Amino acid sequence: MEAVVGFGVKVVWTSDELARTDALAERPVAWYDSRAEAAQRYLRVSGLTGLVDADDSEVDAGLATAGDGRWRLAMDPRAFSVGAPEVAELLLAAAPARVLLARGERDPLVSDDDLARLDVPATTLPGLGHNAHVEDPAAVACLLKPYGLAAQG
Repeated sequence: MEAVVGFGVKVVWTSDELARTDALAERPVAWYDSRAEAAQRYLRVSGLTGLVDADDSEVDAGLATAGDGRWRLAMDPRAFSVGAPEVAELLLAAAPARVLLARGERDPLVSDDDLARLDVPATTLPGLGHNAHVEDPAAVACLLKPYGLAAQG
């Protein structure tokens, strides 16, 4: 691996944020009576409302069905219980490749100051939010080119 680019990685967590994620992890799985309801919830929690249509087949990857007409988000709520990752210590120091971190200018989850603390190259994509790769795939692809990476997917 020559390089890795991370987009919208949340690197600073407050105790209140961690308490909220722990509470989310304890919630039971929510079931919906229709795919449309589950899709709307998926788009909302993924920050994709207004960026992806609920009927798009891409949404199916975020949904699961019980087979009885009920739907849920595919993600297990217990995933919220992982806590704050030690990005600098565990991820960046151990990376066997060059690292670039990027964020959308309007991303509420990570700031320029947050990324500056990590002592790795970082960039901000103007006018974009947390899901920059969905909002402007061409801008993300341009960011990958100098690193010898090609956008996939």
